[in-house]
Amino acid sequence: MIDDKTAEEFATYMEKYNDLYEYLASVIQKHTSSSHPVILDLGLGPGLLSVEIFLKMPQATIIGIDPLIKMLQLAKGNVKNADYQTFEPIIGISENIPLKNSSVDVIASRFSLPYWTQPNKSFKEMARILKPGGKVIFEALNRDFPTWKLLLIKIRMLFNRAGQDVTKYHIDAYKLAHTIEQVEQFFTNAGFTIIEKEGKKNEWRFIIVAEKK
Repeated sequence: MIDDKTAEEFATYMEKYNDLYEYLASVIQKHTSSSHPVILDLGLGPGLLSVEIFLKMPQATIIGIDPLIKMLQLAKGNVKNADYQTFEPIIGISENIPLKNSSVDVIASRFSLPYWTQPNKSFKEMARILKPGGKVIFEALNRDFPTWKLLLIKIRMLFNRAGQDVTKYHIDAYKLAHTIEQVEQFFTNAGFTIIEKEGKKNEWRFIIVAEKK
């Protein structure tokens, strides 16, 4: 867990990289068939992805789940600033998602996997709350990313004034990250069908799109 100060600094720093959230939102839109979808942003953070989803799909209802009250507050402020009403931030964890069975069309998750204490249970929870044919758009840090390149990212973050705490938070996440193969296995164990993958073995991140059978 991170403290409130680091959460605020993280949100401020990530606002500089809006294109990353915009791109993932476009992938989510591509795999959303409903005209009024219910989308879960699992590992909501400061809500920057939810804002981009709303821009592309203003008819969506977005539920954001995060274990940190401060992140929920930041997200609510960011989405409110974007003037959207169909947004519900909820405190919760991936291992016990506080939603009903078959209640969600799409789940989006970006870089929260390193903080899931029981990944197999979390993936089964995603399957439980998804409607039949529902999709998961899952972006994750890559455990196979070379250490020397990670050092370059650390230097760049410090140079761009990310701050010591935010830089440590980001770099430490790679120590808990998973490989593409491991994430594929999590999906398979939970009964999903993988329908799309993006990212090479040694790139800094990858995206997997999976469907509930």
